[in-house]
Amino acid sequence: MKRVPILLVLIASISCKLQNKENKLFTDLYNNSEIQYEESQSCMNGEFIIDLNPSNIPSLMDSSKSIGLLQPQDIDLADKCFPKPVCDPIAKYRTINGSCNNLLFPIWGQAKSANIRIIQADYSDGKSQQRRAKSGKQLPNARKIRTTLFPSKDNPSPKYNLLFMQFGQTVAHDTELILSKTSSNGSTLECCNSDGSTPKILPQDCLQITIPYDDPDASKRRCLSTPRAADTADIGCQIKPVRQQIEVTSFIDASLLYGSDEITARSLRTLSYGKLRRQLGPKGKSYLPNVKQATKECNVVNDGTVCYASGDIRVNQHPDIAVQTISLLRLHNILCDDLKKINPSWDDERLYQEARKLLIGMYQHVVYNEFVPGLLGKDFSKANKLLPLKKGFNMDYDKFLNPTTITSFTGAAYRSLHSEIQGYVDLINEARKVTSKIRLSDFFLRTDIVQRGDNYDSFTRGLLSQIAQDQDQYFTPEVSEYLFRDPNKTEGFDLVSIDMERGRDFGEPSYNKFRQLCGLSEAKTFDDFTDQITKKNVDILASLYEHVDDVDFYVAGLLEKLKPGSSLGHTFQCISGEMFFRWKFGDRFFYEFGNQTGSFRSDQLDEIRKTTLSLIICMTSDIQSIQRNAFDVISNHNPLVPCSSIPKLNLDPWKEL
Repeated sequence: MKRVPILLVLIASISCKLQNKENKLFTDLYNNSEIQYEESQSCMNGEFIIDLNPSNIPSLMDSSKSIGLLQPQDIDLADKCFPKPVCDPIAKYRTINGSCNNLLFPIWGQAKSANIRIIQADYSDGKSQQRRAKSGKQLPNARKIRTTLFPSKDNPSPKYNLLFMQFGQTVAHDTELILSKTSSNGSTLECCNSDGSTPKILPQDCLQITIPYDDPDASKRRCLSTPRAADTADIGCQIKPVRQQIEVTSFIDASLLYGSDEITARSLRTLSYGKLRRQLGPKGKSYLPNVKQATKECNVVNDGTVCYASGDIRVNQHPDIAVQTISLLRLHNILCDDLKKINPSWDDERLYQEARKLLIGMYQHVVYNEFVPGLLGKDFSKANKLLPLKKGFNMDYDKFLNPTTITSFTGAAYRSLHSEIQGYVDLINEARKVTSKIRLSDFFLRTDIVQRGDNYDSFTRGLLSQIAQDQDQYFTPEVSEYLFRDPNKTEGFDLVSIDMERGRDFGEPSYNKFRQLCGLSEAKTFDDFTDQITKKNVDILASLYEHVDDVDFYVAGLLEKLKPGSSLGHTFQCISGEMFFRWKFGDRFFYEFGNQTGSFRSDQLDEIRKTTLSLIICMTSDIQSIQRNAFDVISNHNPLVPCSSIPKLNLDPWKEL
């Protein structure tokens, strides 16, 4: 790894502070030092954050340096569990359920299929029973690990606002939904006694999360267990090891808005002018439609209370995910109006499909042009071909690359963003003054607040203005103690303990295996972890785990030092990069690809590349000003500008001659 001269770092800092990336002195010194200078370098707190030696994802790594990457036939193991759909090879639009994206392997990415693995599962019985320690004992108690290593602490991010975390959840809900196992009669599996204690004999399909006797919360409850995730064995498919079922499409395709099955998708449409159903709220603005029985879906006492219906059942999880989905609803209907004006002959189906296709293209551009570089680092993203092109088509669609959501991504690496959640959410007015705060646990499954007065815009400005918690080992108690707290109760779930146990449920091998998959050396002793984790935290790991090979991937991954310019440490960056790579190059309908039945024209692609998240927010809200880099905190480097100054798309290329 090449060292950067101190003078060079100083000039880089000055150049960044001046917001002048073309500074000739800096550029010349940079080039002379044999380090390629690109606009991709990120600027944080007035200094360049440069990853001089970005690593490769397993799919792009020399096989001798990535140990444990499964062969394609093993990655695709669950294909045999599902019938192959019949495909239309000349279809211009994506199917709603994700099937037939790949014409050779039409199940890939399809809803109601199963996750893939890129590294072999570690189950104690080789099929589905959770991993044990090397000694054969049970792994350390997840709650004990949580309270020891991941306490509550306020540690705000130096760079990102709450929108960055919230957009991350939008992508998560778009690409993964696990279902829980049920009891033999199909009813909800009860994993705790009604008094909060743990059953003497825990049902085999429950996760074992018991609160230790010395836990500060032990006097209130003793049990945190939840049902295990439904897997391929539950549908009679006897592959070993099992794969977890996935209920939604794997693709970045806005399925959280449109749905992942035809019945849901159709129920959300007006079947007129291509538009999606809505309800009118304050000032005649559009909001998602209501579910039929609010008391079944939300924490409310009246079925007439606002409780939203959308393409994803988690839309009412909390107000901000509802706000994000409402924004997409409004965008779709705006696009329908604009397309109808220039193509008055288009019928409902054409308008719906064209608006959906364009919205997905705009959304994918935001994901890869703004979110991915922030999550993974711009240098890493460039090295792994994740950044969008400036011009022209990308011709690198890979029909042999499986884009189905990866277990180690959804069961561990991507769950790290839970660290960025704020416990209290700011509602902010146009003057960027906080008008009120809400406690997160007061509004789980209560989204009616979004539709009161100016709250939609106040939540939106709050996402843009409020600083997120930093990506680290600290969590707000609103999710580590009070997750999904019932309004009349004082305790809730512990999301971090559940995250740990979910990784074990998914059969994720130990952190040491992921080190080797991601190009690091195998650790022989705990001290070998100090190349990525502080000595203090390594010592705590050694006190909790018996053996270096016992350490959970999720636990150690959260403790890794962040990579330059990235929000993640080495192994989480590696696995997340692999996932975004597969979602891009394994998606036949990815917006930049040419020579496909659903490809945009080059002039249309030029317009889509103008999309920014700031533009989408301005189009779908009444806020008047916004920062150009929507995920970055407002600063001298990223000031508020009028919405009218944000470049807009010209839809003339969509006019049919």
